[in-house]
Amino acid sequence: MDGAPHPLGAGQTGVQPTVRAGFLPGRTVHLHPLARCNLACKHCYSSSGPQASAMLDPDLLVRLMPHLADEGYETLSLSGGEPLLYPELPRVAEAARAAGMRTIAITNGFRVAPRFQHLIDALDGLAVSFDGLRGVHDRVRGTPRAFEMGVAALRHLQSLGRPAAVAYTVSRESLPDLPAFLEMVAPLGVRGVQLRPLVMTGRATEEYTGPALGPADMIRLWLTASALQMAWDGEMAIHCDAAPAEAVRADRMAWRAALTGTGTVLSDEINPLVITPDGRLRPYTFDFPARHDLGSVETFMVSPVQARRRMAGLRPHLAHAFEDLADETGVIDWFAWVTARAQGRAGPGVQRGIPARV
Repeated sequence: MDGAPHPLGAGQTGVQPTVRAGFLPGRTVHLHPLARCNLACKHCYSSSGPQASAMLDPDLLVRLMPHLADEGYETLSLSGGEPLLYPELPRVAEAARAAGMRTIAITNGFRVAPRFQHLIDALDGLAVSFDGLRGVHDRVRGTPRAFEMGVAALRHLQSLGRPAAVAYTVSRESLPDLPAFLEMVAPLGVRGVQLRPLVMTGRATEEYTGPALGPADMIRLWLTASALQMAWDGEMAIHCDAAPAEAVRADRMAWRAALTGTGTVLSDEINPLVITPDGRLRPYTFDFPARHDLGSVETFMVSPVQARRRMAGLRPHLAHAFEDLADETGVIDWFAWVTARAQGRAGPGVQRGIPARV
């Protein structure tokens, strides 16, 4: 979330990655410990909401953390659902810390308040999610309090002297809001912003299709992000989950282990690793085809080698994704690009820039 690699503490095997793996600067696990959320956002990629019941056993997660660290993962990023609703969040976060991982969470902000201080204290970092300025944000979130509560969360973190980050969903509606939004949150102590193109999966496919980004929108996003990073250089780090295809092509060596099967730990080949609320291990994105799952939490703890072996079925799709980049001149979301090919969609018919991030 903060866009910086984090040092890996000693796991049981003392594995320490020394090179970047894939698109991300650090090796990350996106853990969705529950599907329940106090909101039912129109664009929710996991279709979370107040009635969702899937939830992972905290005892299982506590036992899992050393295994993740042994596979080279440096950061545990909690999402959901709303991660601050998870009953034993502090216990799971402490287990991750004990294994040498940094813990962060992406929240809608409703629980970032004094009465939930124990949840805030359990984490190394928090990012508050936004979908634009008040009008767009509240409409997407389905409540007139959503924007107010998100801003209040940033103010509370600022009062504690804790750096805050923002995860900003970029749609056709929210892209024009971006410069004004940064002007608003900078005085609230925000030091990192992740720009996440709208994902067309989950609830968004039925309730929020109109604001999906097209090829020209992705180029506008990239240019806007580049200009804003120059404007806020030294004050706020702005990371965009999209990049020119030529830049991805030039960076192919970062995927060498995944393309050749030469990784020694899982994080060499799968980064990020996604863990769903029903305990499935999934490569790269929440909506990656289930047939490419790397197993369950339980099977992974018994034999992480089996998870790495399951990469063999994914490798042709990864190679195909790079082959399709050869003639691409636009701006893409890399994870959406790979996911589309694994789902059997490819070529010009694929809407560029629709991500599948967690």
